[in-house]
Amino acid sequence: MIFGEYLVEQSIIRQEDLDRALEIQKTDRVPLGQLAMQKGLINNKQLFRILSRQRKPDEKSKSFGKLAVEMEYLDQGQVETLLERQTHTNRLLGEILVSQGLVSQMELIKALKKFRSQDKK
Repeated sequence: MIFGEYLVEQSIIRQEDLDRALEIQKTDRVPLGQLAMQKGLINNKQLFRILSRQRKPDEKSKSFGKLAVEMEYLDQGQVETLLERQTHTNRLLGEILVSQGLVSQMELIKALKKFRSQDKK
């Protein structure tokens, strides 16, 4: 049994809540700039410069990756690697449920402990 099903079975959340959270999880990705910083490819100053340029009216249509390459902070291969990684970087289900106000962090921790202890039996 997966954790989301367990939460529904225990009446901690409704099936509709789980479905909505899973949909959010599919589409909610870590920003490319954040991934680039985590990988040590750019620093705070470079991130700020890219984002500032992206806000300019004539640059709004350009993606973060395209601007980073144009500004020579990243090369195209690095951007492609980051984009691939981004497709596999989702927020955890519990994090989404808490952010949506469907469970408290304490409820989530208790449920996760029970789920894990049940899984070991």
